Amino acid sequence: MQTEEQRLLAKILDLFSQKFGNKAVLRGGMVLRILGSARLTNDLDYVFVPYKSKNDIVKEILECLKTIESAEINHSLNSKGLRVNIKVGDTRVQVEAKVALEMKTIAISTSLYSPKYELPKRVIHVVDHSISLANKMAAWNERRLIRDVFDIWYFLSLDVLPNREVLEKRLKKPQYSRAVSEEEYFQGKDFRNFYKFYKAKVKLITQDEIKEALGQYLPTEDLIGLEQLFKASLIKLT
Repeated sequence: MQTEEQRLLAKILDLFSQKFGNKAVLRGGMVLRILGSARLTNDLDYVFVPYKSKNDIVKEILECLKTIESAEINHSLNSKGLRVNIKVGDTRVQVEAKVALEMKTIAISTSLYSPKYELPKRVIHVVDHSISLANKMAAWNERRLIRDVFDIWYFLSLDVLPNREVLEKRLKKPQYSRAVSEEEYFQGKDFRNFYKFYKAKVKLITQDEIKEALGQYLPTEDLIGLEQLFKASLIKLT
């Protein structure tokens, strides 16, 4: 990921913090970046609270993004929410936003992140870590991406455990990617069955697979040893 893309993401994060305050609740990979993770991301994911319809947030978000000098803005609405593509010169990033009437959140500081891009430290609200981890584990189940395994490991390394209620709710109605064959579907009934299933799959991941999947997201030196770190973290899932 190019430095300019990361800089643009940081700028948008700062803009949203100033414009929307606690209404814009950050989720996804950028939360882990703010917490110190080295894994790069190419988008920003938000939940806007409290809103009933995604149509209620479109105008405000677009007006905010249009304040970025020389930015070309394109957006679309889908069943999940709003997707906005932002282009400044040759730099492209994406913002996705959905809505909720309520969301359990926590406050975190951007002190480990914003100064890298010469931006002020902010206090922002993010989705509660236990809920984020539950959703991340459910997302891994549906698409089996190693970058999801990385994020799960990072949460576990921070002593975060998944919200079991949220996890089991997602597991009951999975939306599997086409890349996941029916033979690989999770057949269990609760989080305990899922933990066993997840552990078995992670133990099969090789260092070569990690390098291929995460090479574009992490510095080479950070890839070394991830295989063992992934496996060591599994002891926390009981």
